[in-house]
Amino acid sequence: MSYQLKRINPFWHTHPMIPTGVAVGLICALIGFQTQKPIVMGFGGLVGGLAILFAARPAVSALLVTMGVLGGLATFVFFPRDINAESMNMGQKLLSTGLFALFYMILMDALVLVVCVLYNLYAGTVGFGGIKLELETAEDEEPAA
Repeated sequence: MSYQLKRINPFWHTHPMIPTGVAVGLICALIGFQTQKPIVMGFGGLVGGLAILFAARPAVSALLVTMGVLGGLATFVFFPRDINAESMNMGQKLLSTGLFALFYMILMDALVLVVCVLYNLYAGTVGFGGIKLELETAEDEEPAA
C-alpha cells in the first residue's frame, strides 16, 4: 500500500484570535523592549506564549516540554559548562531547568506550527509532492506460549 501525506495537522484550536494573540504579544514584547519596560515585555511574552500553547496539540507540547526538561537538566545540573551555572545552588539549577523547559516548549511549538503551515502550503496549495508512505500488511505473529 502506498499513501501520500498531503496535510499535517498539529493544531489543537484554529480560532482566528490565536494568530492575533501571537501578533499582539509580539508587538507588546517589542514595544516593551524598545521602551525598556519589562512589565510590558513580559505581558507580551505571556500573551504570545499562551496563544502558541493554545494552538498546538497537548501531545506535541508534552513531548517538547519533556525534551526541554532533559536539555535543561543536562545544561544546568549534570554538565554545567558556564561558570554561572556551576556556581548556582540546587534550587537555582532546578528553577533554571524549569524555565528552560517552558521557553523551549513554547519556541519549539511555534516552530512546529510554522513548519506544518509551510508543508501544508507547499504540498497542498502549491501542488508539490508530499511525503510518501509505503506500508505493507504485517503477518500475524504466533502467540507466545
